[in-house]
Amino acid sequence: MAMKHKLFLIIAVAFLMVSPVSVISSSEDIIIIKSSDIIPYQKAIEGFKRKFSSASFQEYSINEDISQGESVVQDAINRGGGLILAVGPEATYLVGKYSISVPKIFTMVLNPEKLLDTKTLYHGVSINLPVSLQLEQIKSAFPGRKRIGILYTQELNQNTVDSISAKALDSGLLVVGLPIASQKEISKVLISPQFTIDVLWIIPDRTIGSEKILKYLIKDMLLKKIPVVGFNEWFSENGAILSFSLDYQDIGEQSAELAQKLLREGSSFTPVIEEPFKVRTIVNMKVAGKLGIAISDDLIKNAGEVIK
Repeated sequence: MAMKHKLFLIIAVAFLMVSPVSVISSSEDIIIIKSSDIIPYQKAIEGFKRKFSSASFQEYSINEDISQGESVVQDAINRGGGLILAVGPEATYLVGKYSISVPKIFTMVLNPEKLLDTKTLYHGVSINLPVSLQLEQIKSAFPGRKRIGILYTQELNQNTVDSISAKALDSGLLVVGLPIASQKEISKVLISPQFTIDVLWIIPDRTIGSEKILKYLIKDMLLKKIPVVGFNEWFSENGAILSFSLDYQDIGEQSAELAQKLLREGSSFTPVIEEPFKVRTIVNMKVAGKLGIAISDDLIKNAGEVIK
C-alpha cells in the first residue's frame, strides 16, 4: 500500500476552532494508541476526532504496559501511514523510541521533556499549566501578597522551581522555595523559621501528591490563614482559594490542530511543544471569606467557576 495515500496517526495521551483539513479522506485511517482507557484520555480523543470528522479510526490501548505496547506500536507501524500522533506518557515514550519517517505528535503528557530525551523528543501538546498565566492570576487574586511558597522535592522539581522563580520576579513576586527530600520533612518545614510566606502554591510533585498529605497541608494553611493555590479542581473543592484546571476535549482539539498544521506545512526540525491554550480558573469564595481575603471583581468575573 502506498504510504502517500494513507494517513497513519498515533495519538499519545493533559483550542482554537478551525475546520478539518481537506488532506484527510474517509478511506484513510487514523490509528490511535493510548496509554490506557481512563476518562481524560477518552475525552481528549473525542476532541481530536471532532477535528478529523472525515477520517476513520483504529484505537489501541496498551494498558500502561510498555512490553505489551511494543508489539502494538510495531503493528501500527507495519500498517503504514502519513502521520503519527502519540495518548498518555507510556504511549508517547514508546512512539518516541521508534525512528519513523512520517510526522508524529503526542498529547496528554506532563513534562514531556523529562519523559523524552533530546533525541526522542517530538511534536506535541503537554498538559503543563502555563506558569505565566498562573502567576498573573495569583497576583490578581491576592494583591499585596508577594511571598509565594512552593513545597517541592528537590530531586524532582528543582529546575521547575528555578524557572518559576525567574518568571515570578518579572511579575513582582518572590518565590520562597521549600525543598524537601521525603514526606517526613514536611512537618519540619511548616514550623521552621524560614516558613514566612503569604501564599502556598502547590505544584505537581510525587512526594507530596497523596490525598492525605495534601489535605494535611491545606488544613494547616487554613489554620495559619494562608491561602492555597492548586493545580486542579480537587484543590478548590478541598479548601484552596484558587486552582486551575484543563478541559481534556480542548486538549484533544488543540492536538488535532497541531496535527493539521504538520500535515499542511511539514514537520520542523525543532520539536514544537505547545502548552494548553485554554485554562479554567476556579475561585473558592467560601474559603476566601473565612480567611478574610478579598478577591478582585475582575478575577471573579473571568473565573471558569466560583464556589460560594
